[in-house]
Amino acid sequence: MDRVHLIAVDLDFTALDNLYELNDITARVLKKLAELGHKVVIATARPPGMTLPHYRRLELDTLAVLCNGADVVDLSRDGSVPETRYLSAPDLDKVLSIFPTEIIDKMGMERYDDVYIYGDMSESNYHMELIEQTNSQFFDIKDIPKIDVGRVFIWVRNVPETTEIIGQLEKMDNISFYYREARSGKDQTYISIQSILANKWYGVMKVAEHYGIARENIITFGDELNDKMMLEKAGLGFVMKNGRDDLKEQIGNITSYTNTEGGVGRELIRLFNLPDKI
Repeated sequence: MDRVHLIAVDLDFTALDNLYELNDITARVLKKLAELGHKVVIATARPPGMTLPHYRRLELDTLAVLCNGADVVDLSRDGSVPETRYLSAPDLDKVLSIFPTEIIDKMGMERYDDVYIYGDMSESNYHMELIEQTNSQFFDIKDIPKIDVGRVFIWVRNVPETTEIIGQLEKMDNISFYYREARSGKDQTYISIQSILANKWYGVMKVAEHYGIARENIITFGDELNDKMMLEKAGLGFVMKNGRDDLKEQIGNITSYTNTEGGVGRELIRLFNLPDKI
């Protein structure tokens, strides 16, 4: 591949081995491709504070796509934000009005590096790290902050109203959302909601335009539904071997190795005909 490519990678369950560490193989390959002149871009749901250690390890100077595309951020300098796509406070109020407060177990709202939390997050290492690495504050469910947000994430108990809530969310044309069973093992559904204008793909395209890279020269990697559009729309998109089965069926291209096996790095070695040992 002689042309300059933009390589956009998700972090959790994609480029990372675990919550804290980039996979060594993937990190080495991404750094090598950046040295060769390609644009390596992080595209994640994480805010700046949780992203910066990985950005620095890769020695990047590219724009980063954060908060599922709600923020396009220059982390290499002063953390300036060339673009935000937030859900407005009135629209957020309309969304939250369909959730009976008594079935909400936990909730979080991200606005750049400001995070607002309701409930006990101690069972989730990810969300405890989120709280520790950002400007976080707790709120009462009866007094939700009235602010524009990059995204809101909610754990609701699986009761009859939960299905009705999802149905109502599907009818709202100003938001995008995805949901899954909570990883806590409890009988909960996790729902992530943001503006319809916020998506990793829109952020990646903004970055590609900034660097003058055509869509067909964009390569993306992800594992979850929040990666779906950037996997579908890129010139070449890969679902991780350890990714969601339904996403694998929809996208088709699957890495031969998991995130902990260096799936991103190994796929890029093949694509760019790099030596196995970098």
